[in-house]
Amino acid sequence: MLDPRLVLAASLCLAAGCSTGMGAQRLEREGNASLTGVVVPPVSAVRLKSTSCSGVRVRVAHASEPTRLLGTIMVKPSRERCLYVVSNLPSDTDLRLEISPGTDWKCESGQAPTLSPRPGTVRLREYETATRDFRATCD
Repeated sequence: MLDPRLVLAASLCLAAGCSTGMGAQRLEREGNASLTGVVVPPVSAVRLKSTSCSGVRVRVAHASEPTRLLGTIMVKPSRERCLYVVSNLPSDTDLRLEISPGTDWKCESGQAPTLSPRPGTVRLREYETATRDFRATCD
């Protein structure tokens, strides 16, 4: 028969080890840095008043793991453009920022607009809030 004190000690060690391992993984995925900015629709969309922000897609991931999304994302309309805020991002690591324009934003030719500058990678310091603004243009 097993000694109950040994079972209790082993249970405590396992519980402490599991929580420490999960905590380390959680810290790698969450942080205190944030990204913010605006996405300006093309002039033709503003003229037509089709500047809905519901189709604007913002994604942030580790550059080494682009399929694992990070942060808490908010997109909302603000003065005929779309304001975005991505919070709870890790610092001191390369992050990949992807932004897609609104699905109802169309150029006069009927084509979807392109964003400038092109979204890319960013590295944030602890507690930093970086600003990245984008403009949708028609070629």
